[in-house]
Order: sequence, then structure tokens, then C-alpha cells
Amino acid sequence: MAWLTLPALVLLSLCGSSAQDEDTDTVQVFYQQNTITPAIGSSVKLSCEAHYDFQQCGLLHVVWYQQSELIDPRKYFTTVNETQISNSTMRRRQVVTEILDLTPEDSGQFQCKATCENKATAMGHFIWITVQG
Repeated sequence: MAWLTLPALVLLSLCGSSAQDEDTDTVQVFYQQNTITPAIGSSVKLSCEAHYDFQQCGLLHVVWYQQSELIDPRKYFTTVNETQISNSTMRRRQVVTEILDLTPEDSGQFQCKATCENKATAMGHFIWITVQG
């Protein structure tokens, strides 16, 4: 089993357009850039951390993608952990998605995306997985 850990790399963050938050990012995505080569039948965990301002962002949706959201419960197991950062309105959400029973069809590029209720979006770089037989 392979595990991606933080510290991380910020790839892209976009913020809302109100004058009040011009200097503050609404949402940012962090995770380590990596290429993974697991064996067929093993599993891989992808970990993504999103930092966001709850007052500006509202509800937050964070998910891993490979052409579409990784949400099939027979193939993907996702856990979410969220904490408040200090005494501010900032929060940190960690999303870990485990890809179970890898097959060659699971090879490809994966990306974490965070979307706020106000449509602000942050996306990270690609993680490459090549399942080896």
C-alpha cells in the first residue's frame, strides 16, 4: 500500500471577487506531488488538504478525480477530517481516498478539487498512478 503524506505543495487557489476579500484566498488545496507504481490487487491512499475561510466559502466539497469523482463505495473508501485553524474563520479539511483492489484500469492521473458554495474553486496538480502487474 502506498501513502501520500503532507507537507504539501499549493498548486492553485482562486478566491471570490468581493472587495472585502481581495487579499485573502477563500480556498487553497495542498498535497505532495508524487508518482506511484503499486502492484495489481494492492491499494493506494490519496490525501488532500483544503484550507478555507468558512464565512467566505460556505459549504465546501472536496473530492479526488480521475476523469470523474471517485465516489463508488465498492472501489473507493473516503474519510474526511476537519478542524478549525486557531480562533479564526479558517478551517482545514483533510480528505483521504483509498483506491481498493487496484487493476491496470486504475492507472492514470488523479487530482484533488475543492469547490465552495460560492463557486470559488481550487485544484491541485496531478498525481500519476501506474499499476504494475
